[in-house]
Amino acid sequence: MTDDSDVVTRDPKRYERTKLWIGLANLAVYIVVPVVILVSGASASIRDVIADEITGVVVLGAVVYIVLASIVLEVLTLPLGYFSGHVLEKRYELTRRSVGGWTLDWLKGLGLQTVLLGVFVALLYLLLMADPDFWWIWASLLFSAISVFLAAIAPTVLMPIFFKFEPLPDGELKDRLMRLSEQLGTFVQGAYVWKLGDKTVKANAALAGWGKTRRIIISDTLIESHDPDEIEVIIAHELGHHVNGDIWRGIGVQVVIIFVSMWVIDLALGAWSGAFGLDGTLHDFANLPLLALVSTVVGLVALPLANTYSRRRETAADDFAIATTDMRNEFISAMEKLAKQNLSNAEPHPLIETVLHSHPSVNRRIARARG
Repeated sequence: MTDDSDVVTRDPKRYERTKLWIGLANLAVYIVVPVVILVSGASASIRDVIADEITGVVVLGAVVYIVLASIVLEVLTLPLGYFSGHVLEKRYELTRRSVGGWTLDWLKGLGLQTVLLGVFVALLYLLLMADPDFWWIWASLLFSAISVFLAAIAPTVLMPIFFKFEPLPDGELKDRLMRLSEQLGTFVQGAYVWKLGDKTVKANAALAGWGKTRRIIISDTLIESHDPDEIEVIIAHELGHHVNGDIWRGIGVQVVIIFVSMWVIDLALGAWSGAFGLDGTLHDFANLPLLALVSTVVGLVALPLANTYSRRRETAADDFAIATTDMRNEFISAMEKLAKQNLSNAEPHPLIETVLHSHPSVNRRIARARG
């Protein structure tokens, strides 16, 4: 338990509002810093310093640049991340991590992000040099394929970096979930307990992975707080995404966003590759802040559209789960418990829901379930 002086009233709206302001401050850093570095000419100066040390190897120079930039930005936003990820969670009695545990996860996240960014940037600049006219098409295809690959290895390679997983013990719950997946014709490699309880009191469940890596994962916190009927209808929702083809739909949406991002980046490079001290070539790695800015803007524009589509698919999965299991009341009780356990705002402002929420509000989901 935390000290009473550190605990605030468990107000979901206040919690969400604080998270939102922290997120906006974090976004501001990721916009303002690249703008300042680019417009001031500092990016060109950084390129020159790196180029002096790494003569003639553009791709390596780009990787060094993005690694350094990533570390600097993460350090700049560290106070925001710490407050949001640890201090705030502790105040609302949601975290079970120590400061050391949070720091270790932050370092792991920084390391993983740095590696992935380095790989993406290396591939990007190889394509920029190989085909300046159509690089964005090849990059879109390649990055789309990589995204699918990362989704496939997420439960076996990426998620275990941060969380422990154990096979769900034999028994009624496992039998019900495996039987449900078989009845719906959806292959799952197995069912696993997701050890979220080591870090948080929040609960979650998912169907993670792709193809042979696909598996049911259920947090220990969900198992502790929900009965088998409620867990079954939650997993039926997750299986519904696969039966309804939402995975392919989601990949399609992601591919469209990637293609649009690469195309707009190509237009931006064509328009500004000679400005701000850039040398006029597409593969000048001093243009990395420009690439980051364009990607951020495209992502912000796409966010409400993608989330609106996502909410529709989530609603369809809710309908599927209720129709498949005939557990309307269990679905409602599961939603109510999850909202309380995760301190979710059951009725967010419509604008916030439209722009930021990938799932319908809890009240909307319950109202629809009640008919």
